[in-house]
Amino acid sequence: MKQDGILFLGGCVMDNCKSSMKNLQPALIHNPNSRKNIQDDGRFIRMARRKMGDFCVSTLNDSYLAGHLAELKKKGVNFIAIDGGDGTVSACLTAIANAYRGMPLPAVAVLPSGNTNLIAGDVGFGLRGELALDRIMNPASLRSSIRAPIKLSWIGKNCPPVLGMFGGCTGYARAVRIAHSPHVLRFAPHDLAVFFTIFSSLASLLFRRSRKSWMRGNELSWLSENDNGMKEEKRGRSFLYMATALEKLSYGIWPFWNAGSGRSGFHFLDVNACPKRLPSAFFYLLRGRVPGWLWSHEDYQSMVVKKMILETDSDFVLDGEVFPASGNEKIMLEEGPSFRFLHV
Repeated sequence: MKQDGILFLGGCVMDNCKSSMKNLQPALIHNPNSRKNIQDDGRFIRMARRKMGDFCVSTLNDSYLAGHLAELKKKGVNFIAIDGGDGTVSACLTAIANAYRGMPLPAVAVLPSGNTNLIAGDVGFGLRGELALDRIMNPASLRSSIRAPIKLSWIGKNCPPVLGMFGGCTGYARAVRIAHSPHVLRFAPHDLAVFFTIFSSLASLLFRRSRKSWMRGNELSWLSENDNGMKEEKRGRSFLYMATALEKLSYGIWPFWNAGSGRSGFHFLDVNACPKRLPSAFFYLLRGRVPGWLWSHEDYQSMVVKKMILETDSDFVLDGEVFPASGNEKIMLEEGPSFRFLHV
């Protein structure tokens, strides 16, 4: 769960004091392909290079992140501002955790410039442009929030794990494919595309041709474990599965609640296939309210857990990146390393 205004250094918890913030060496990782960065014709990155010199990195491809971060670590960087959308933030958090393995992780700031910016809506820096750069280079007065991203890994496959903040499968993965279409991204910029993603799960039910397949969902079985070691499991099919390490979403949407005793970890929601009272349930979930009947309904489960093992025939989506399914496969979601996000 979230912890704000606290520093985690070397495994110790310390008060967020100005002296510790003055010792930060900032750097910037810039994604030139992000929506706002394409639109500004390179003005922001040129300004950043004038102000930050070699501590400003612009990369077109995630495969270069490991090399860039190795160089930044050698230079003593312990504060990294990420200029991009959710996909860029996810890739950077993964690369940072690998580059700084065994060492205290650098603080992070998120400058939203992508198609979807859910992460920035929760722990974003709060400024852009020259004002943002000036505060990044003089971070003494910045506030901080702690978030532990979800670590996604594949059981029995030789694939490196990935860190991210918001993801899902079954109906969520289907809807993301719709939201990624050029028409939606053109007319629903930023996190409106994610709003459309959730809404399209319901809209599909209005059409007879798609209603049956959407309601039947996908195969999804899972085993969860919370911070008290308590385990729960489910076998069957799922209409919609979502999980997040965030504590706030855009427009007041919050389709999660804590029906268990877990205090730390990530939130998840699983809606069974052919769920009862679906329109009414979504009405409350999109408003961030959970009435008593929904809390206890057998078709809707939401908890805070430390780890989940999922077995599904669905694609899995994490921060906008689609990981295609290869038959029924087992994936693991678990609480990842804690990052300190700085903001104004």
